[in-house]
Amino acid sequence: MSRGRKLDDPIELARLVPPGELEELVQAIHKALGCWVAIHDPSGRRLAGPASAGAPCRTLEHEGERLGQLAASGPQAELALGLVTDTLGLLVHHAHARELAAATHEEAMRVTFGELTEHNQRLQRAVSRLEELDRLKSNFLATMSHELRTPLTSVIGYAEMMAEGLAGPVSTEQRDYLTTILGKADQLLGLITAVLDVSSLETGHLSLDRSALSLADVVASEVATFQPQAGRRGISIQLDQSGESVVVGDRKKIRQIVSSLLSNAVKFTPDHGRVGVEVRQGPLAPGAEVVAAGAVQLVVRDSGIGISRDQVAKIFEPFFQVDSSSTRAFGGTGLGLTLAKAYVEAHGGRIWVDTTPGQGSTFVATFPMRQDEAP
Repeated sequence: MSRGRKLDDPIELARLVPPGELEELVQAIHKALGCWVAIHDPSGRRLAGPASAGAPCRTLEHEGERLGQLAASGPQAELALGLVTDTLGLLVHHAHARELAAATHEEAMRVTFGELTEHNQRLQRAVSRLEELDRLKSNFLATMSHELRTPLTSVIGYAEMMAEGLAGPVSTEQRDYLTTILGKADQLLGLITAVLDVSSLETGHLSLDRSALSLADVVASEVATFQPQAGRRGISIQLDQSGESVVVGDRKKIRQIVSSLLSNAVKFTPDHGRVGVEVRQGPLAPGAEVVAAGAVQLVVRDSGIGISRDQVAKIFEPFFQVDSSSTRAFGGTGLGLTLAKAYVEAHGGRIWVDTTPGQGSTFVATFPMRQDEAP
């Protein structure tokens, strides 16, 4: 069937039956009956058979359509004409049926392709709309975070001045109230800052202020900050440092990475539990040889609730919590690990977790060593 064939196109003998088959039919009739037959198209053009068959004398039709004309010469010309008519009728019937089936399939494919094209266009418009909404959401979060942080900073500042007695004497009860206000305000400020940082990540505006620093010193400082909070719950934090720990990075971002990992460890460790913190040299990525010490590793172990295998891949996603009950019991927004992963990877490092439900978790964050410090 020719490309673009339509269901309502007229039937053509020359298209349905190849010239070679028509010639074979004529030769078979001549061999069987001893007479010549010629087959012509409706316009009189001879398609097969010799001119000696004479002028066309019978019309060949199929389903009311004129397909061509037949000519025959010889003692059994009538028999030959009838045989050719019946044979061609059979050939045309089957060929036309195949052509109709092919044309129907082609039309169905054309309709399906059109529907798919329209569906893809709708999907593309939906994706573009979602991308625009995501951009607007990120811009909204960034704007709102800035707008919320400005008055909150004033609240914290005035509360601190009142706590210091700059507005007059403060009773013990009032000081307790102010301490609570300052604690909750700092907590809210941290949340707003985290949301702002996440929106910055989504818009690709993360920048690093790099300088050489000792990861061990940063970790020791953060551990000292968490010691009072852990001590109130009877949690011991054990710090172990070994080897060179100088890396090139953004001190503020690395401090936030350490703070997020320590905060999670202390938060999910039960009372009177233990948190282990280690700074050591090791491979940059998980699964590498231990002797391939091309990075400084920060390892934070806790004896907390652990994480199930199907949730490990999600813990670095924004706002993810292990479950709703853990959100109520332990608090948090699920942004700390998201930011930690983004900051570690921005430094060229990797972060991963080894965990078993009910047996605690071990987080490992790696930072490339300075070339002059690498073994």
